[in-house]
Amino acid sequence: MISEFIRDVTTQLSLPRGRRVGQPGHNVAKQYLLEQMSTLNLVPFRQHRNLDLTFHRDSQDFSNLIGVLRGKNPSLAPILVGAHYDSVIDAPCSDDNATAVAVTLAIAKVFQQHQIQRDLVIALFDSEEPPHFLTDSMGSTRFYQDHCQDFDFAAAIIMDLIGHDVELGDHKMQLLFPSIRNLVAVTGCESQPILPGVVAAAADASSDLCIVPTLNEYVGDMSDHHIFRLAGVPFLFLSCGRGKYYHSRNDDLNWIRFDKVTAIAHFVERLVLELDHRSTPNSHRAQLHDPYEFEIARIQQALGPGLPIALQSMGIGPKLRDRRDLDRFIRTLHSQMS
Repeated sequence: MISEFIRDVTTQLSLPRGRRVGQPGHNVAKQYLLEQMSTLNLVPFRQHRNLDLTFHRDSQDFSNLIGVLRGKNPSLAPILVGAHYDSVIDAPCSDDNATAVAVTLAIAKVFQQHQIQRDLVIALFDSEEPPHFLTDSMGSTRFYQDHCQDFDFAAAIIMDLIGHDVELGDHKMQLLFPSIRNLVAVTGCESQPILPGVVAAAADASSDLCIVPTLNEYVGDMSDHHIFRLAGVPFLFLSCGRGKYYHSRNDDLNWIRFDKVTAIAHFVERLVLELDHRSTPNSHRAQLHDPYEFEIARIQQALGPGLPIALQSMGIGPKLRDRRDLDRFIRTLHSQMS
């Protein structure tokens, strides 16, 4: 079962001394992931000989692990699903980012059994964490700039911090939104007009999650979707936020909600299926737009009857009407997330 696979991969990656670049656990994790990718029959990306795309920066070697699951029609632009596998400290870092790596591999496992039309690129990025974050040595940046300058993706789905309950600092607001613990923020719908429909269809089939789509600018480039956004690739970024144990030694298996992680895996599976079935523009370049009406509709559906009360308390009014209202609401909600 996918749930057991996700739990097993997360457990194997939650090494007591972590997966920090340059430390022994990093190589242990890398070798384990390469074994998993080989078992899933992933082939090297483009014309490369290996799944391990090693690069050298600042007198250090790094390893992006990139594999492809072949689709029925290789002429179509592929879909990328990715997450970073390094850790920020010498600790298990289960939520950051073992759970997302496990889901990425689970997606490969699902579509190994049910072939889709498009190729599926499975990307496990190195060196996302500081001191490499948003630098020239960030793994996802090196992957795109070194190997994808002349390559189109239908979309990139990136995950980070998807394993925990969402808690709000305001107890009253937490009571107003009982589903908030299952919240998953999705940014990037503004990067391609077909993406709101893709996310809506996948969210409708994921009633056990609280899917909240927002503009990326509310969250910022907090992970590997950064380079895809800059490069004009349509993208979706999934996250539950930083959480109370973000970048701490308490980020271990004990606070992971595996039922939620499994639900997110099924949501990503549906995103891939929707992207695979829908026609995309020939250029596969981002076409920026403002999907505020879509965001309002999804937020109303996700947060339920407590939303008007919360909006009144924020001085917004009984309902969300436009981008200005969304801006106030999302920023207030984001400030309450722990």
